[in-house]
Amino acid sequence: MVKCGYGLLITVAELLLFGVLGLCLFWIIHYGGGVAWTQDVSKQFNLHYVLMIGGFIFFNGQAILAYRCFSCCKKIYTKVVHSALFVLAISSVTVGLVAAIQANENSTHFYSLHSWIGLATIGMFALQFLVGFVSFLVLLCCENATAKFRQRLLPTHITFGLIIFGMAIATCLTGLMQTARHRLSGEDNKENYKDLSEQALVINVLGVSILVLGVLITFLIRNNSFKRYATLTIN
Repeated sequence: MVKCGYGLLITVAELLLFGVLGLCLFWIIHYGGGVAWTQDVSKQFNLHYVLMIGGFIFFNGQAILAYRCFSCCKKIYTKVVHSALFVLAISSVTVGLVAAIQANENSTHFYSLHSWIGLATIGMFALQFLVGFVSFLVLLCCENATAKFRQRLLPTHITFGLIIFGMAIATCLTGLMQTARHRLSGEDNKENYKDLSEQALVINVLGVSILVLGVLITFLIRNNSFKRYATLTIN
């Protein structure tokens, strides 16, 4: 039963991760006209949305799940996959931040709750990667001498990873609401968010899917039964 439930929830989590990214792309292409860099402010913000959801949710979520999805591999290979996904996440978020700053260069920066949470998340994101890279990869050159240190640090690393993922979700949800208020304001012939138009429905489904992912991934990582099953399959 544990094996069956483990496989089912991993499958659902992966479907949600790809679904969230796909739904974001559909929203941006179908309703926002696609993405651009510097030529069109609105489309540059579209790029910001795609890169932030791609980095904070998709790549970050895949990095967290790497130790569950690749539990049949040797730990060193899983660590490399985990680190590579984290690098993709950080790269995506960094470019997404630059896109937003450049697109909004004539306005006030970092005044909203969304931007405050986002900056805090990016800072913790970078710190988590730096500490994890040094502790769990670089220190492998002195594997025996640092084994106890890495073992003691691991629970903290996992906890902060989930905290950061929660902050990333908060960043994305507040960003979606901020965008909905702007693009579906009901003014200047714009749709009204409260009328629950097709675009509003897409935004709501996207937000709920991201929230469900947060609950599901946290459950998969923190469930001791799944942890024991994953450990048993490591070579």
